[in-house]
Amino acid sequence: MLEGFVQVPITLGNSFLSISEVGLSFNKNVVKRMQKAENVILLCNAEKKQLALQKCNKRSENSVPFYRDEKTLKFGVRFNNRELLQMIVSMMDWDLKVHNYRVDGFLTDDANSMIFDLNTARKFVKKKRVRSEQENFN
Repeated sequence: MLEGFVQVPITLGNSFLSISEVGLSFNKNVVKRMQKAENVILLCNAEKKQLALQKCNKRSENSVPFYRDEKTLKFGVRFNNRELLQMIVSMMDWDLKVHNYRVDGFLTDDANSMIFDLNTARKFVKKKRVRSEQENFN
């Protein structure tokens, strides 16, 4: 009766990239949709203002570790590269001291890459941290 059907994996929630003063964070759905890629290459299209992750092997030029274990899957993946962050800030003219940004990712047809269009980023005002009394006295 179900001949010709194939399973469609459904991951709850969006796949997104968060960009803040401390770095880039890819949520767990990015990791899942990228099929737990152990290594990726980060690509940039400055003209279109897009970033992409491309699944690769660890011997590929410019390969960086991505998925490591189930703990990684639980919390997502973070890149804390200042040069990368500065490139994005400069390209987008963003002020990360005031705002954080979230960008949805879209999986390519071959499921080996995910594209993040920075033009569609949602801007969030950073929450101010409330200092405890102990911190005020130090």
